[in-house]
Amino acid sequence: MTDSTDIEIPDEPWMSHAFISKLMTQVSLPYRRPKNGIKEVVRRNGTLTAKFTATGDSLPYGKYPRLFEMYACTMVKTGDPSFDPETRTLNLGTTFREFLRLLNIEIGGRQLKTIKPQLDNLFRCAYTISNDTDSTSNGVAFTVATRWQIDWLRNEPQERGLFENWVQFSQEYIDYLRDSPVPVDLSIVAKLNSPMSLDVYWWLTRRYSYLHERQSITWQQLYSQFGSTNILPAFKQSFRKAVYDVEYVYPQAQILCGRNYVTIYPSETSVATTAQTRLAKSRDRLEQKAAKPTKRDLSEVDIGNVLEHIDYGDDYLAARRHVVHGLNAGYQGEEIITAWSTGKRF
Repeated sequence: MTDSTDIEIPDEPWMSHAFISKLMTQVSLPYRRPKNGIKEVVRRNGTLTAKFTATGDSLPYGKYPRLFEMYACTMVKTGDPSFDPETRTLNLGTTFREFLRLLNIEIGGRQLKTIKPQLDNLFRCAYTISNDTDSTSNGVAFTVATRWQIDWLRNEPQERGLFENWVQFSQEYIDYLRDSPVPVDLSIVAKLNSPMSLDVYWWLTRRYSYLHERQSITWQQLYSQFGSTNILPAFKQSFRKAVYDVEYVYPQAQILCGRNYVTIYPSETSVATTAQTRLAKSRDRLEQKAAKPTKRDLSEVDIGNVLEHIDYGDDYLAARRHVVHGLNAGYQGEEIITAWSTGKRF
């Protein structure tokens, strides 16, 4: 729904990084269970509007729906065998458990009671995404999943659940996951515990992929984008805390939370893009080239002092070339003379 393109990254070891949907770097799901039975929230980021509507017990909220969407986006983006593109089915077998373990999350009794209803809420959630201007309307609406079975959350041997646990996504949701997802560093994600810190991290690393000059965003704009059940002053406090948590594990991030604005400065993305990798290699080559010793400024006296000790016969030009190359390479006169006499040529 925006004009951004894929952030290309070089090949990396499996699961050194993951992918998060572009939308989740622009707006956010709720952080806590909405009160008073609220089943719809709207987030705005410029001309982008995202409406999340619960068709089940509640809207998805908190950390686990965010982590699951990152997991699903990664499986779809990388073409993992656990995802069947023909049926749009993601096998949850043991793969999601292993994914959570990479984030230092072990699924036990307490987590099961939290994760299962959260995934139920996510699968039932309806997304309405629009990007309208004064002259055009552009939007899409879909429900995350069409069918699912998640008995894998039972405390049973993993082998039994290998092919019994799955979710079939809507085609629109698959298209949404494939729309320019953003690479993120799993080692950083594993150290972020709050859902807002995850949102801030995802937001920053995408912005840094195309930011060329500092940019200031009003607190009201961020409030509309990230949303909160808190009033604006409380949101500011929560956001500052999330920024602090992100800066601690992502020190490349340059962001300043001021009184009226939040200012971000061009910074490195947390996962190096292909363009950044090429630029770094180019800089390394230039630095290596600059570090190489330059040719000596040789005088005819320098050359003659060595040449007069060489028995070159009729091979004056070959001997002179040998001496010049030897001196430029840093060899001493005696070494150059010895090399000539033994048949070695520079």
